[in-house]
Amino acid sequence: MKSTKLLMADHETILEALHVLEAIAAEIEHGKDMNKEDVRSLLAFLRNFADGSHHVKEEAIFFPALMQAGMNLQDGPLRVMAYEHERGRSLAAAMDEALSRDDKRDFVMYARRYVELLTQHIEKENYVLFDTADQTLTDEEDQKIADAFEHFEQTIVGTGTYERLHGAIETLASKYLGLVVQ
Repeated sequence: MKSTKLLMADHETILEALHVLEAIAAEIEHGKDMNKEDVRSLLAFLRNFADGSHHVKEEAIFFPALMQAGMNLQDGPLRVMAYEHERGRSLAAAMDEALSRDDKRDFVMYARRYVELLTQHIEKENYVLFDTADQTLTDEEDQKIADAFEHFEQTIVGTGTYERLHGAIETLASKYLGLVVQ
């Protein structure tokens, strides 16, 4: 499978988590108590899957391969994507900090900013960066990236970790969105 398709599959899971985060923020805004256990589980997913796996695959494997194929980090999409990853990390930390202070207003504010940032970020990657990558990378280069993703997932992330993380999102999606995620 193409490396960009593998990253887009991750994006679908991340978007599901963003829908859950949006639903939790809406509930809090409407006066419901914050279920800290669910929020911690969701933040752990974002930290471990979205940032600790997906963004690492992009930053350590995908972006360097694109640079090797001729894309420049300092101009254009790679620089923007790397900046937005850092911004997402800051917002996730701010949500975590607001949760620890039991500050619902700040949590909702940072959650909404995070959802907006990552939603737009994913759209840019899916429809701009990945199209450029598909035109830039040879089939051989692309296969090397896909193989490196698999190696990373098996050796760094660990067997069973993705299943556990996906299970956590399925549970939260069922609870907050009424969906059974496939």
